[in-house]
Amino acid sequence: MRQKIIINILIVIGASLLLLIFWFNGFDWLYAQMLRLGANILLVFSNDTHIGLKIVDNAPTFIVDTIVQGRKGSYPQKADLILLPLVMVLTWQILLFFNLPIKNAIRSAVENLLAFYIIQLIYVVLLTAYYNSAAIKFVYDLLMDSFYIIALFLIVKDAFKYELIGIARRGKDKT
Repeated sequence: MRQKIIINILIVIGASLLLLIFWFNGFDWLYAQMLRLGANILLVFSNDTHIGLKIVDNAPTFIVDTIVQGRKGSYPQKADLILLPLVMVLTWQILLFFNLPIKNAIRSAVENLLAFYIIQLIYVVLLTAYYNSAAIKFVYDLLMDSFYIIALFLIVKDAFKYELIGIARRGKDKT
C-alpha cells in the first residue's frame, strides 16, 4: 500500500512537470485556440461579435470585437489564469490511467475534459456580453477565479466515484 502511494506521488509529479513543460512551450496557445474556435462556432450567427486571440506579455489573450452601448468596441482578457487549471485535470486523468481499469479511465477522461471545456467555453462566450449585462458580468467575474475549484471538484468527484480514497471506502468490506 505504501509503495502504491509513493508510485502515485511520483506519477503526479512526473505528469505535472511534463505537462507544464508542454504548457509553457505552446500547449497553452493550442488550448486557447481551441476555446476561441469553439466560442466563434457558438457565435456564428452573431454578425457583430468575434473572438480573436493574440499574445500579450507572453500570455494568450482573448480579444473580443463586439458592439458595446451601440458602438463597435474591442477589449482584451488575459487567458493564462483561466487556462492553467487544465493541467490539474490532465494530471489527474493520467493518474487515473494507472489506478483504474482502462474503460473507467477513458470514461472519466471524456466526462471531465468535456465538462471542463464546456465550462471554459461558456466563460469565453460570456466575455462577449461583459459590458452589456450586469448579470453576465456577475457570472463572468464569479467564474474567473473558480477554475481551480472546478478542477478540484472533478478530482474529488472521481475520487469518491471510483473509491480511490479511504473515506469513500468507509463502511465497505476491504477485501
